[in-house]
Formats: sequence, C-alpha cells, structure tokens
Amino acid sequence: MLILFQDGIPDIFFSALAQRGFTTARFSTATDKAARTFQENPSATAIFFRANFRLNAPLLDLLPQLKLAALVSTGADNVDAQALAQRGIRLTTGEGANARAVFDYVLQALCYGGFDFERDKLGVVGAGSIGSLLIGFFREIGAAVAHYDPFRAETGSLSEVLASDVVTFHVPLTAAGPHATQAMLNAEYFSKVQKPLQIIQASRGGIWNADFYAQLASHPQLKILAQDVYPQEPPHPRDLARARFSTPHIAGYSTRGRLGGIVKGLAALAPELAAAVAYPAGEAWFLENEAERFAAQPQLFNQLRDRYGWRKEFHEYNATEREAFLQKFPQLPQRVRARLFDF
Repeated sequence: MLILFQDGIPDIFFSALAQRGFTTARFSTATDKAARTFQENPSATAIFFRANFRLNAPLLDLLPQLKLAALVSTGADNVDAQALAQRGIRLTTGEGANARAVFDYVLQALCYGGFDFERDKLGVVGAGSIGSLLIGFFREIGAAVAHYDPFRAETGSLSEVLASDVVTFHVPLTAAGPHATQAMLNAEYFSKVQKPLQIIQASRGGIWNADFYAQLASHPQLKILAQDVYPQEPPHPRDLARARFSTPHIAGYSTRGRLGGIVKGLAALAPELAAAVAYPAGEAWFLENEAERFAAQPQLFNQLRDRYGWRKEFHEYNATEREAFLQKFPQLPQRVRARLFDF
C-alpha cells in the first residue's frame, strides 16, 4: 500500500510503516509539482497533507485508488469535501490535536505582554477546542474572561469581548453562511472599540481583511500583541513589525500538536501503530525566542515551519523548566502559577 506525504510532515513514522508493508513517497507543496508526483503514483491509497495544500477535484482525479485523505492540521478550508464524498474517500483531520499547544501560545503571549490577571479581561472569539480551554482556565483561576461564539448554546457577547483588554481569535476560516469568518476582521468589526485593545491572532490569516490589516498601524485603539498567521503567507517582512511578537505559523507546533493529526490518520490505516505511538522528547520553549529567530530571518518562513523541532507543552515541563519560565514573570499571581502547568 502506497502512502503519499506532503513535504514538511515529519517522517518519524516511516520506518514503522515500512515494517508493516507500507511504502511512502513525498510530494511538494507546489500544486504543479504535486500533480506530477500524483501522476507518477496513481496507486496511492492514502495521502497525508497540511493546511497549506489545497486538495481539490483535479488532483483527486490523478489518484483513482485513494481511500484516505488525512489532513494533519486543523480546519478543512483547503479541502474539497464534496469531491472526497463523491469518490468515497474518507477524511480525517487533526482537529483538537494542537489545542494545548495554541493554549500555551496564548498564555505565553499574555505573560510576555504584561497582562494583569488581577485586573485585565481576556476576550475569546471562538469557543471550540482552544477557546474552551482558555475560558475554562480563566474561570478556574478567577480571572476576567468574556467570549463570543454564535454556534454555541452559550453564545456570549461580542460587544463584551471587544471591550476587553486583549482579544484572541480561535475560529475556522469559512467563506459562506450567516457567520462567515473570511475577511471578517475589518473596520466595521472593530467599529465599537472605544479603548486600547490588543490582539492575539493564532487562528487563520484569512479572517483578516487584507486592506484593514495593512492600515492597522494607524488605528487609534488596536495593536497586535502576537501574530502567528497572516493574510498572505509567507508574509512580507514588513508585516512582522505589525506585532510585538510575530512567529512563523507555529503556534500549534508542539510535538503532540504536530504529530497528533498524523496519528489520527494512521489510526485509519494501522490502528495498532497509532495506539503504540511514543512521542519524542521535546524542549521547553519561549515566545520571545521564537519571535527573535523569525525576525532575524523572515525570508525563511517555510523552512522554519518545515524544520521545526520537537516542543513540549506546558504540562510536560519538568520542575527546572517550570521555574525558568516563572522567573521571567515574577508578577504572576500565585493562583496562575499554581495552575499554569497543570490545567
């Protein structure tokens, strides 16, 4: 059985797949190059791909034996779901796998940004896997939080969210429907903001209105605290300066976040392999270091993503790593310190 893997997906499971009789081949993120690979490998029965690759009907026509499409990332706006269904191809996604990683990213941004957990309020747009973690954490430590999600029974209030001190977005990219998110962050969206509001954007770059984003520096109230996604990727180097911390679309790239979507796909092919996965040991990470590395070499956006190392999530930090992080933020209340690594 032949499995196709997009470039940039870790090859950590290749040897185990080979031992079980699977063969693997790589394909490029560039559509024209990928098409040539597909033409050369029409017997492929599974494909593993990322959010930056659009799997559409013309490409699927080149893979007549395909049975599984495994999106290793979250969201599925890059997938022609109708074409998959028409061909009887199963789709798996990494939905939820990187929730803890992005949760950590947001908390690091808040800590580095000087968020006052005693007085400031966090606004959360989107109460799915990531948003619900943030809301739950804030409620548990007794910090102020507001949320808005029109698809939840507890909708919350967008006005209250935009009256917060920091707002973080965790929504899918959708182009149609009453609550479409494509280009939703525009002048009208923020028209009622009356006081300084900092933004954390680790959702989808496409939720920005590109023109509004380009003029954001002139807005009297809005500032970007941390951005991990951009209207155009790779971003222009000048876009990095729009935020205090800019990173190369790696918010969800903890070891578990990066491999979790792969494991979900593998579970459909080799359940015993997926069940026995041992995640590589990772390292503790610091947002300021990630931002400095990217700022020093903004032209390496894709390389920094593709060659990203193994990264721990907060709950995996050992005592030394926890202390090293906390020493950077002596102002953190005890109740935050007590739950930051164990929530």
